[in-house]
Amino acid sequence: MNITKLIAKPLLALLFVTLSLHANAQHFKVKKIKDVVGDSELEFLALTGTTVAENQINTYLQGKELEILPGKQKHDIFENIRPKTGSTTGITQLNYTVLVNNSKLFSVEVNNEYTSASLNEYSTTYNFDAQTGKLIQFSDLVTKEGYQAIRKFVIKSRKTKLSSHLKALKNSGEKESSTIDTYSGCLLEEDKDNLDPDDLKFQKTGLHLTRRSCSGSHYFQAFEEKINIYKNLLSIKFLEPYLNEYGKCLLAVPNTKCTYTNPAASLHLGVFKGKINQLYPITLLVTYLDKDSFQASYFYDKQGKEIRLSGSFDKDSSLLLKEAPSYEENAKKKQEFFKLKVQADGSLAGSWNDGKNSYPVQLK
Repeated sequence: MNITKLIAKPLLALLFVTLSLHANAQHFKVKKIKDVVGDSELEFLALTGTTVAENQINTYLQGKELEILPGKQKHDIFENIRPKTGSTTGITQLNYTVLVNNSKLFSVEVNNEYTSASLNEYSTTYNFDAQTGKLIQFSDLVTKEGYQAIRKFVIKSRKTKLSSHLKALKNSGEKESSTIDTYSGCLLEEDKDNLDPDDLKFQKTGLHLTRRSCSGSHYFQAFEEKINIYKNLLSIKFLEPYLNEYGKCLLAVPNTKCTYTNPAASLHLGVFKGKINQLYPITLLVTYLDKDSFQASYFYDKQGKEIRLSGSFDKDSSLLLKEAPSYEENAKKKQEFFKLKVQADGSLAGSWNDGKNSYPVQLK
């Protein structure tokens, strides 16, 4: 028996399908929406179909990036993010690149430039299951054991690269002790790294994970990009033993619809829809998720105006989502909050409270 052939065959199949992820056939029709005012050039995408998946994707992308629900704009979809008249604070540049668009995966990179006292550039990659519109995180693709093995490998790799960078800084006579302190602290923080918040890109040769910057300084971020201290390309060969059934289907089984399974009884990024007190339709977006905290926002569907929430995990495993204070609102206004629990099917149930009234909430 030829062992080499037995090993090579699944690897070749996986390589074939990963390459097919980037084929020219387009699953969704994508419309470009563009607006130019002065020095500001804003462009964004909208999927033109009416399937549940397209609705989920449009809702998440427009809610997260444009702070508005689809179809709820008064003038145009950029009205909540561009600088107001007489102000320079807001999103002044916005564009996107569709990376993958097929029957399994829709992946898009969104880049924006936020102007305030300084100029800040951001880039985020969003990956959606094309059949359901659900957001895909790295842990959705691998087994629990596989996730831990890969996490251990990635952390070791990043710490090795960061240690080399820190040593080079010290040897170069770096005068700013704060810079060395920042990277030294980051070296300790990397032991706690969760791979799900990383930027995830599906590449022809595997999966690309990029950690957030340690420095928070755009000057250093540009340098960090060059020396590649936060990026890990996980090759097809490396990933294969760790993929779960969904990951195998998504990456390794050609011409097959993949079944996305909601993580049981655990909070997940994405769109949740339901009602407060069975009367008021709302949309909740969970936009960032870490071990001890998360970020979200919600919209009353009738108005479509974003209300930001900061989230934490209570001792009884409940989710506490408190309205983020706003300087624009009346300082005496009581802040709204939700107390929710993740159900066995991944839905959310609990209560909404404004300090005076408390009503039941069901979201799925």
